[in-house]
Amino acid sequence: MKESMSNVDLRIILPELKEVAEGAFIKNIYQYGDVFVLKLYRPSGGTSQLLIQPGSRAHLTEFRRVAPRVPPKFCAVLRKYLRDRRIHSVTQHELDRILVLEVGDEEKSYKLVAELFGNGNLLLLDPEDNIFVARRYKKMRDRDIMPKAKYLFPPPRGVDVLTSDEYKLRDLIADSKANMVRTLASRLNLDSQSCEEICALAGVAPTTKAVDLSEQNIVDLETGLKKFIVKVKDGSTKPCIVEDFEPDDDVEEYEPDLVAFTPFEFEMYHEFTHRCFDSFSQSVDEFYGVLETEQEDEVEQSALDKERKRLQKIVEKQEEGISRLAKKAEKGKRKGELVYNHFQTVQEVLETVSSTRANGLSWSEIMRIIEEGKKKGNPSALLITRIVPSQAEIVVHLQDVDVSLDIRLNAQDNASKAYDQAKKSRAKIKGAEIQITKTRTKIEQLVASFVEPTTKKTPIKFRKKRWYEKFRWFLSSEGFLILGGRDAKSNEHLAKKHMNANDVFFHASVHGAPYVIIKVPDKAPSEGTLEEAAQFAVTFSRAWQDGLSGGDAFWLSPEQVSFSPPSGEYLPSGAVMLYGTKNYIRNVPINLAVGLIIEDEQAIPMSGPPIAVEARCDVFVRVVPADRKKGQLVKEIVSALKRALPEDRAYLVDQIQQEDIMRVLPSGGGEVKT
Repeated sequence: MKESMSNVDLRIILPELKEVAEGAFIKNIYQYGDVFVLKLYRPSGGTSQLLIQPGSRAHLTEFRRVAPRVPPKFCAVLRKYLRDRRIHSVTQHELDRILVLEVGDEEKSYKLVAELFGNGNLLLLDPEDNIFVARRYKKMRDRDIMPKAKYLFPPPRGVDVLTSDEYKLRDLIADSKANMVRTLASRLNLDSQSCEEICALAGVAPTTKAVDLSEQNIVDLETGLKKFIVKVKDGSTKPCIVEDFEPDDDVEEYEPDLVAFTPFEFEMYHEFTHRCFDSFSQSVDEFYGVLETEQEDEVEQSALDKERKRLQKIVEKQEEGISRLAKKAEKGKRKGELVYNHFQTVQEVLETVSSTRANGLSWSEIMRIIEEGKKKGNPSALLITRIVPSQAEIVVHLQDVDVSLDIRLNAQDNASKAYDQAKKSRAKIKGAEIQITKTRTKIEQLVASFVEPTTKKTPIKFRKKRWYEKFRWFLSSEGFLILGGRDAKSNEHLAKKHMNANDVFFHASVHGAPYVIIKVPDKAPSEGTLEEAAQFAVTFSRAWQDGLSGGDAFWLSPEQVSFSPPSGEYLPSGAVMLYGTKNYIRNVPINLAVGLIIEDEQAIPMSGPPIAVEARCDVFVRVVPADRKKGQLVKEIVSALKRALPEDRAYLVDQIQQEDIMRVLPSGGGEVKT
């Protein structure tokens, strides 16, 4: 099984990363062990996720992970210096397994360096390329990864066959005694999989020793290398996962073994099963999947286990306490019995010590007298083992048990005191047993609160958005796709790139209104669709923020819309010239609904005129202008949509990102209309 991306994989996936990441803002950074996920946001393209696992991989990911409540310290540092800053560039250092993201703002920029070779590393460099913080620190022969040290890239390894033509394969392998895969990997800056593929394209066994190559083998290897270089330069032509499918007759549901992920079909895997994807990132993402510990149920189970272990430790301590109390109670009872069994002797000892102490003798004098009494064989003196002056105690040995006596009390009171202590300890035992029962009940309830899933949980992926979701959009009640710009730039892009001859151009007669286009494939839209588009244009204009109840809109044919100003005049970026008669639709009400289109196991949020949303969505809520902040409005919409869905389908709403709901709402506040 392939364990990590190669330098060739990184080179081929780089255009995908650049397209999504360059120009995007880092909204947040999450760390899951050695896996880092950068949440990216493009004002005109929504959110995406860039995953970096040092020592292993770097690609876009569609899987949804549960963010840790408290980020690790390293992740917190990355957030402090990179969050809300724009990614200026995404590059690969030469042909090495090193990805460099330059991130910054107008004042300064940092570099996030991901080393994918060896054990891997992730480093944040300051504007002078000094190491600000690193995941791992290490001193090496050729460079040091230490705080404040200048970051140095590792020395080059082998020939970069993608950029250099100044080499001859024959000369590179001439003095090698290893097999061809090892020889090519050590002489060329390529991984073993790529070298094995070169051998497969050349028709040369990879285990062939370099010294055993024939003249024809060398020619074939040169041809194979050229073919491989062409494939690499062509990029990700057919990304796929290579699977070894050998079903077992004894197993009903057999899952194939994953062998590798490739950006194009490898000759060396021609006998294996291939599962293809739209992008190289998708194939790598699917190959690795997501750890079960990063999924919501597993995180919840982990939290429950942690709480269960905490409560279990409490029970253990309570049981230890009961054991100590039981010993203390038994000791007190035994002490009282021994004092009563030797009542006369104990009383004599206490009276003797008390009287000598009352006569002014010091403790040292008393202990000297006791020692003399022991030498003479005095029975009372022989019972005394030690004296504790600081506590006014004397310890006597009764029936092989040391018993502490308070010299300020007589024998009767010492026995009563011992019995009282035993009684208190037994009472505390009962209280502790009640607490243990309560704690064990909590553990049982905790275990019962989590039901182990009967089927294997399928990791949740982020929904792949359609091309038109970068704009404002909705489907009319007749099924026409209607698009609207989000800002001046997307207005211009929409009208220039996506408006065809049959389409209808709409605009509200309000300052700060989006360009709206009805996409018309063949048959012209009815009056109903025109009215819905007009309502969409007015609702998403400045009129919503201003709290107006409605406004006017008009429509034109595409040929009436021009981006070229009259001679001698200036046309601002995003502005258009409109010619000919405008077809007005007057007194269009501001009216908005937000609904969900349910497809398979995913919910797609859509907003627009209520009549269109009701026709196209499975559930919906109405929204009206108000002073309530958008964040609170989103929560209300989510709550209302969950209530509208059947209980067993409400989880679909939880899978929708908050940003996706925000993107279907007009600028300004609002509230759910009940």
